[in-house]
Amino acid sequence: MNPDLKKWVRALRAYSFSATVIPVTVAFLFARAQGLAVAWPLFPLMLFCALLLHAGVNLLNDYYDFTLGFDTAEACGSSGLLTEGVVHPAYMLKWGRFYIFAGAAAGLLLAAIRGWPLLIAGLTGTAGAWFYSHRAGYKYKGLGEPFVFILMGPLLFDGAFYAATGTLTVGAAWPALACGCLVTAILLVNNLRDIRMDQQAGFITLPMRLGTSRTKKLYAVLIAGSYAAMIVPVASGTVHAGMLLPLLSLPVAWRQIRQVLAAAQLNIDLADAPPQTAALYLIFGGLLAAGLALPF
Repeated sequence: MNPDLKKWVRALRAYSFSATVIPVTVAFLFARAQGLAVAWPLFPLMLFCALLLHAGVNLLNDYYDFTLGFDTAEACGSSGLLTEGVVHPAYMLKWGRFYIFAGAAAGLLLAAIRGWPLLIAGLTGTAGAWFYSHRAGYKYKGLGEPFVFILMGPLLFDGAFYAATGTLTVGAAWPALACGCLVTAILLVNNLRDIRMDQQAGFITLPMRLGTSRTKKLYAVLIAGSYAAMIVPVASGTVHAGMLLPLLSLPVAWRQIRQVLAAAQLNIDLADAPPQTAALYLIFGGLLAAGLALPF
């Protein structure tokens, strides 16, 4: 791979984009499974908009973590490009802002097509992306998990669902909840693993507020909640049984929950927990998309 391309992919942390691709894809497929007319030509525009905002968050997060002194050589969550001196901080700031603005512009086009509800959703998502790790960013105040749950769960899913159909249904709340639970679990276990380092850095995370024991339990609730959310719409007849396909990944989820609950030395025992939880989300989302695509 070209060195510049490798640097670009690493800076974007493209592996994390599944947390955006899954809600958008599932929203369109869920609308189809409900028998609604779906505007598939808007799918690439919706996905492009969401990915641009996600890319902007990743770059600005690296920039502010580094310039505020929170990101060190021992940090696990960043791209490492700034701590290793591979790129200048101005690179992250410039391109992070560019992606946010580009995502907002794509969102304005979507809003022009679908109407004011998408304008409100887009403005909320843009503000959430911009202020995630700003100098007064909410992630440094222990609010990262609640905001990520809303922004990457219900807001993103329902925004995509509205882009697909021009309306919202009550049943759409359940897959939106599942997406919110799983993406929040990734951030929660990441902050649980890094709790000591974050305390030394001087900023607050939700695990610091809750404590280790309650954070572990919350992680288990989030994972379990994502699976429970699959059952409700099928049981109520909102959508066909293909939505239950993610239940095949329950053994993976159970193994992940047990690992987190049993962790003693957090930075060691949970070293791989965030990427493993992200992998669980990818498996879950892939199975859900496949199940919704089945021709029932």
